[in-house]
Amino acid sequence: MSRRLAALVEGLGLAAALGLLLGAIDTLTSDTPSWRAFGALAALDGLLLTVISAPLVVLIALLSRRSSPRWALGLVPLLILSGLLVKGLTEGLNEGQAALLSQPLPRLRGDGGPPGPVVLITLDTTRRDALSQMPQLSAWGDAGLRHLQATSNAPWTLPSMASGMTGLPPHAHGAGARRHDAEHAPRIGLNAELPTLADGLHERGYVSVAVITNPYLAPRYGLTARFDRVFDLSQEESWARAARRSSLARLFVDPRPANAENAVHRAMEALDRLEGGRFFLWLHLIDPHAPYGQRDEDETCALPTCWDDWRGARRAKEPLDPSLLTAIRGLYDGELAELDAALAPLLARLSERSPEALVIVAADHGEAFAEDGVMEHGEGFTEAELAVPLLLRAPGLAPTTSSRGVCLSGLYDATLSWADGDGLGAWEALGPHTPCPASSLLRGEEGSACTLGPARLIKIGDEERLWVDPLSSPAEPEATLAALRACLPPPMPIGEADRSEDDDAALRALGYVD
Repeated sequence: MSRRLAALVEGLGLAAALGLLLGAIDTLTSDTPSWRAFGALAALDGLLLTVISAPLVVLIALLSRRSSPRWALGLVPLLILSGLLVKGLTEGLNEGQAALLSQPLPRLRGDGGPPGPVVLITLDTTRRDALSQMPQLSAWGDAGLRHLQATSNAPWTLPSMASGMTGLPPHAHGAGARRHDAEHAPRIGLNAELPTLADGLHERGYVSVAVITNPYLAPRYGLTARFDRVFDLSQEESWARAARRSSLARLFVDPRPANAENAVHRAMEALDRLEGGRFFLWLHLIDPHAPYGQRDEDETCALPTCWDDWRGARRAKEPLDPSLLTAIRGLYDGELAELDAALAPLLARLSERSPEALVIVAADHGEAFAEDGVMEHGEGFTEAELAVPLLLRAPGLAPTTSSRGVCLSGLYDATLSWADGDGLGAWEALGPHTPCPASSLLRGEEGSACTLGPARLIKIGDEERLWVDPLSSPAEPEATLAALRACLPPPMPIGEADRSEDDDAALRALGYVD
């Protein structure tokens, strides 16, 4: 073997060995969140290094030897068969998934007469002020009811959407409670005995279909367990996001996977098959959730470096460099713009072909960019985390802007009230502010809060803090404070839950698990 070939073989051999070493890192245990995060990415890079380098080392070594051992010659067909096996498994998985997604939807109940269909579109991690970056959605909302003071019941997805689906605050439904008294403990799902919005609509003759992209909304967590059909796209998209954070894997995946486009396409296919009947369609889009995608190769805030700086500063509770914060916010705004473009065909289709439908667009929670010292979400009960957009379109609903404080948990009552022909119930445009209790944090000590219009009382541990919107102070401060204290819920209870390895991988990709 020539020196050049020997050096090449040695180099590739070192790469393969490094890949195995990186993969082994993921098997080591440590209580340090940064180590666990590194281990997850190291495993992905290690796997790719091993897969890419090992076959090349073997082939080059075989071709460069004048007399190869018999066992080495057997590696050639073994490598070929392994490649075919992997290719076959991949194709089989893709075909199986396509077959599952194309199965016929359940037979429609009812005759399609009034009340009409219900379409719920929830946007993950979307601040109330995000509509300024979403002109098409904002224009669509101008033709219906726009709530300017809608508040979520929790600063992260599982307890927030469980409140919307049950009409209960988090401390009452328990979804999202920690498995034991630890910051990153597994979370429990929704109690199977609690009735959900899908159950209530089933009783009224509706077929229910969900298209979801967040693993916390999967049937195993209870929110979609009794839907007639669930299209769960969360695992695929979570792995794509994890790959975007890996230095090697980013070479093999689209840096901007068309998550919203795929989910919207699936929802529109469902609409085509459901048209003419009484149905409930829930579409949840996770695109604005971190890690935010890089849209341009010339972006100064590129993943994974920018993301690591951002996540590291959040964990260390360190001030973020203003230029990095601006760049991060720019990526987030870009996610919103692309989500707006992906939603446009669906909104147009609903306006043209389903004018009899109740269409609701809301967010599960917001996103903080260093407001009150909080980054992302799930760390507190700040305005950036809890204030959400809420838009509604329905037959006979005049264009209206409401400043009435309403709660995301009102989704349950408002939808069933409309299905009964009694208006929008808890979400009517006129009326007093609705108290909105909130609890359940992803990180840190558990706490709770209550929002009443422009005021919020927050309690974490023994510390109590009052927040008041500087642009809209309450008319009767003392009465407002008394009402806030009266509705302040207890912290989330400690529960029991199991979580699969697939859950861990998907949730780690989204930053829910370190």
